[in-house]
Amino acid sequence: MFRKIIHIISVVVFIILIVIVVYALSSRIMGGTPSIFGYYFFRVSSDSMEPTLKVGDVLLVHSVDAEDIHKDDIITYKSKEGSTYGREVTHRVVFDPVIKNNKYYYQTKGDALGAPLDKVITYDQIEGKLVRKLVLIGTVYSFFCTPIGICVLIGIIVLLFGSEMVSMFVSSKKIDATDDLLFETIKKDKPENSESGTEGSEKNDVSEQSE
Repeated sequence: MFRKIIHIISVVVFIILIVIVVYALSSRIMGGTPSIFGYYFFRVSSDSMEPTLKVGDVLLVHSVDAEDIHKDDIITYKSKEGSTYGREVTHRVVFDPVIKNNKYYYQTKGDALGAPLDKVITYDQIEGKLVRKLVLIGTVYSFFCTPIGICVLIGIIVLLFGSEMVSMFVSSKKIDATDDLLFETIKKDKPENSESGTEGSEKNDVSEQSE
């Protein structure tokens, strides 16, 4: 019984991981940022934060208020400068924010040795603050980004939805068989009823004529 429960839990966790990965991949393909209840998923694509964050790591980032971002926080923001223009960048805040005219300004920098300071950013560029690295999801996500992983993912989707389709097909066949059996039963009973009804009417006609 215990092994069965563990097996069910493992299957459920695996399916949840697959759903998250598929959702993240589809959102990225559509040009959006995968998010759930204010939490965003990002994948590290450069070595600018090594050794803290490595290429391929999947990050869970949560949207926060401007005053909740401080020195040493790792944040993800949308770049408006240089080669990273329009892309999300995840770097560390190296100074406390500066407030001018009720507007927050942040100075960030990658953790990699020799990384230069970034251009100063404003709060409206920030997607959120790093909550944690998702090691398991990152491993699954990285695998499914490979050609072999894509084939495996397609196979899993076919198995999941294919088994459901087969189950629906079998159920429909059983319903059709039940309906056919019921129809045959009604068909067999109907002539007898109709014949008896005819005989009865004939008897009534005879009796009426004899009168």
